Amino acid sequence: MLKLSFYHKAAARPAASLEMTDFRVSGGTVANPLAHGLIATYSHGAWNHRGARYPILAVTGGGCLVFGVTRDPTTVSDPIDHYYFIGPTLSANGVAIAKYIEPQDMWHGIVRPMWWTAMRILSVPTVSAMVDNSQVLLLNPWEPHPMQPALPFLDEPPRRAPLALNPTPRHH
Repeated sequence: MLKLSFYHKAAARPAASLEMTDFRVSGGTVANPLAHGLIATYSHGAWNHRGARYPILAVTGGGCLVFGVTRDPTTVSDPIDHYYFIGPTLSANGVAIAKYIEPQDMWHGIVRPMWWTAMRILSVPTVSAMVDNSQVLLLNPWEPHPMQPALPFLDEPPRRAPLALNPTPRHH
């Protein structure tokens, strides 16, 4: 079972907590459609939950990041003991792995240079029951893929070079 806790800065105890087997993060929205519905939304440095703003969300209980369609996931992380959403940054076991880019409503991997809009965090028993490991890519979210060179962190998604509308003709 996962425990999602909401913290004010430097608080020793959570202001609120919820228990669930899984939840979805879509852009700046955290939800559990079956049991809790909309749980929190991110804006301007904090997570909004039931009318209060929290700079820190903690997920404990052991879970995996899952990417792809619910019935056909494509990528699953190694089990992680705890996740933290500290402002726009997602950490796994204390290592920053992604940053939420609010203007694009997307997440960007810090170590793995990939962009995504949605992910799920599932408890380890739920992953075991729902995912066939032989059919998905298993990943460690804080290690670069061995076939992918490390890239610097980008604060914005990659952009295409502008096309020249009136190219200057070259004379030889």
